[in-house]
Amino acid sequence: MRNNWIGILLTIMVVLSMALSAIVWISPYHFEHRGEDGSRNEQQTTSQSMQDIYLPSTIIHTKGDGSQQFLYDQPRNLMLTIKESLRNWQLRSGRRISSNSSGNYLSYLRHDNSLLLSYPATVPLTIFNDSFNASLSTDRISRVNHIVLPLNDSHHIYLLSDDHFQVYRINVRNMQIAAIKKAMKGGHHFSVDHKIVNNRPFVTYPNGVKLPEFAYRITTANVDNISQSLMNNSRKGNINSQTEGDVTTYSDSPSRHLNYNHKRGTLDYEHYMGQDQHYSYQSIFGHLYERLSKSTISLDSLRYDAYNSGSKTITYRSYVENFPVFNDDGYGEVRVQLSTEGVERYHFSRYSLQVPLPVDKHWTRLPSSAVVFNELHNSNHMKDITGLRVGYRWQSNQSDKTVTLTPTYYVHYRGNWVDYQTLTK
Repeated sequence: MRNNWIGILLTIMVVLSMALSAIVWISPYHFEHRGEDGSRNEQQTTSQSMQDIYLPSTIIHTKGDGSQQFLYDQPRNLMLTIKESLRNWQLRSGRRISSNSSGNYLSYLRHDNSLLLSYPATVPLTIFNDSFNASLSTDRISRVNHIVLPLNDSHHIYLLSDDHFQVYRINVRNMQIAAIKKAMKGGHHFSVDHKIVNNRPFVTYPNGVKLPEFAYRITTANVDNISQSLMNNSRKGNINSQTEGDVTTYSDSPSRHLNYNHKRGTLDYEHYMGQDQHYSYQSIFGHLYERLSKSTISLDSLRYDAYNSGSKTITYRSYVENFPVFNDDGYGEVRVQLSTEGVERYHFSRYSLQVPLPVDKHWTRLPSSAVVFNELHNSNHMKDITGLRVGYRWQSNQSDKTVTLTPTYYVHYRGNWVDYQTLTK
């Protein structure tokens, strides 16, 4: 009898193992983030690949009647499904079909029966090529902001660049979208629309937005380990440290040092390479990712978020459910710079969102974008606004082991993303 029970238990364990393996194979990304009961599970500790960290951050479905819906939290990870599908398509030559026409550009942002994939900021074509296994020529197309995937056209996709409102039609062979349509089912959505505001394309929210709060456990990195890794030094005694006020400086040579701000929990690393570093726009994204991936800085929840061409700086930011996370002290954000003078700089914090926690659903209702724009007009700030997005606010408190993320609108104001309420009070 005992042997029979053992055999039955072993059979059950094998079946459960096979079932879990199938779930992970079908939807690996989503399985890392949310359990079957809606609670959130700990993410894997492996770093994201360059293909994934530079993926578009938002997906908008335009229906046949022209209405648009922002999609998020699909049971199957829609962005990864699109990525894997697109990598199997054969993208042929492309040509520009529109330029310098905001009206035409808007019509493609609202293309009927399509999915619009949008990057949070411009990326070079080389990044698109790497993520989607394409080999389009950078001689014809330089920058990409949006990808339009028609759901009723098996021969073309469109690449859009906000720079001069350029639209490129790309010929496609072997375009299969059945898996994409299947992954679109379920999940959540809210109404959006595209408009041209201050001569820039905006996503607007005509009916406002209702979103839940999220809770995360915070992981605190060990500063000594960070200094050892960044300075490639396995012998702790060879790294000198000196504290002045709230800042401790770690250094192993005159050319390399790490400043740790105890009060804010942020770190600034500088490495004087000793030679000029010249990377083209098409190559610097890959180079800075490679440098960052060799550090101990966790890339798990980070996504590409911005590029400053003047300072050659890329910002990577934490995201939850396709929404960016913002913090006044820079928590959940990594900035990487490679100056033309040969100085490599990192700015980041000890604190990162690591373990999602189950919480009672507290929902926040955000007003319509029309209300937001009116308030910005009344405060005389609207003329300086160049972007609008929904994000999550991370309130700084170093003593907390967990954090609650609250949704709000962020506007791009004079080069920075800020909570719109700071401009309308």
